[in-house]
Amino acid sequence: MADDFYGYDDDGDEPKGRDNLFLWTVFILLLIGLAFACWLGSFYIFGHPERPASYKFLKKIGKVEAPQRFEVTAAPQGEFLTAQKLFERYGRMTRLELEEENAELLRGYIKNYRETKKLIGYVIGRFVILDARDLKKTDVFPTGVVALAQAAEFPQVVIEHVYTSSPRHVPALRTLLQTGLDMKIEKTNDLSALIHVERMPDGHMQFTVVPLLYGTYALKQGVGTFSLEPPAELNMEPGLPVIKAQAFQDGLKKFAEYRRTHHLASAESTDDNSPPVPTPELVRVDTVQPGTAVPLTGAMPPVPVATPIAMTGKATPRPPTATPPIAVAMLNPPRPAATPLPPVATPPVKMSPTGVPLQPFIAAQRDPNMPTTGGSWRMYAAGKVPPARAVTSAEAGDLADRGELGDRIYLHGEFRVTASGENRAVLRERAAGADPAVAGAARIIVEYPAGAVPPAENSTFVRDAARPFEIRDVRRGADGQVNIYVREIIQP
Repeated sequence: MADDFYGYDDDGDEPKGRDNLFLWTVFILLLIGLAFACWLGSFYIFGHPERPASYKFLKKIGKVEAPQRFEVTAAPQGEFLTAQKLFERYGRMTRLELEEENAELLRGYIKNYRETKKLIGYVIGRFVILDARDLKKTDVFPTGVVALAQAAEFPQVVIEHVYTSSPRHVPALRTLLQTGLDMKIEKTNDLSALIHVERMPDGHMQFTVVPLLYGTYALKQGVGTFSLEPPAELNMEPGLPVIKAQAFQDGLKKFAEYRRTHHLASAESTDDNSPPVPTPELVRVDTVQPGTAVPLTGAMPPVPVATPIAMTGKATPRPPTATPPIAVAMLNPPRPAATPLPPVATPPVKMSPTGVPLQPFIAAQRDPNMPTTGGSWRMYAAGKVPPARAVTSAEAGDLADRGELGDRIYLHGEFRVTASGENRAVLRERAAGADPAVAGAARIIVEYPAGAVPPAENSTFVRDAARPFEIRDVRRGADGQVNIYVREIIQP
């Protein structure tokens, strides 16, 4: 009995269940890898919203904002780049460096520059519109107009300026942005941010520019305004630039044809002595008072315009009323007898350092071709102008290929008046005579303040270092003619 008890063998019983530690270890490792992959994926998606898939996902979950309008005083810090600086900085980059730079530029724009630590590149300078077309839903920016413009001082640089607006403003916007229109981007009025750089096969550099102020624009020498609005959303699928390679070449050809036809027309209809016809120039217009907050989205406030109010019905004539004698006396007080003024002594004739008499400005007949533009600015007494560099017209002609004038520059020399208007005059160097082919025969357009009398046509005079003109702009036309725009700053 005992032997049977102690001899019990439990080998036949079922084995106990295992813990399967190996399978659990593999499963936990898979979960860790999945969590790590999700972390990396979220970091990649949130960190690269410029990629189409990332932007679409972030837009779906509401984690990306639409571009917003900035105030001038609250805009991100940046540096202003002329066309030449843009070409020098980005022209030497390799393809991979450009791709990395483009991703960073577009990423900052999508995030409204909240996480950007680098200085924003703002484009400045004078550009001429080559072509313009409406934006479509298949573009990065769904509505508005994009204008292709070439730098006037550095033709290898071409920008595509994106004007985003509501669909109802597109027709007016497209009407104003015509081929040949001058477009001046100034650092005091505009904040046109660079968001893409493209190197074209023919050697041109194409830069995509977006105005962060989304303000109201008008024609300086024309009629018409339009207001911009930040885009509600972006379409990242087509990518930048908006104007692709074939459309880019078509724009260059269109402008070449425009310049050829207009050059021939101007050569047939104008002569050397006729003043240049002012061309329309696109400028930004402030529609809000300084210190007033601008809307982050939507259009800017409309430009205030005086509108007459229509009155219905017939006007009832008011019977004439007799004016009391006292009122008549108050309205028409007796005037004292005129006292003759003492005779004014004739000042002696002044001579220039070279011995040429300085002729006074005399009244001239009005030329119907000269516009009336008299302005108001600070005037100085002779010899009291602020110190600055003084150049001749030949030296000033070299400034036409150097971009914006950064410092104050004066013009002096001996001049002959070829045309005179109410507030403007056109001059040539006296040594050049009437032949524009003579070296240094730049055309000088002088603007006088309101009330001043320009010199008479065909008169000659000398302006020395004590009585110079102030140079405002120097431009070289398509025919090579240099136009120097100056204004009178010396008190009469």
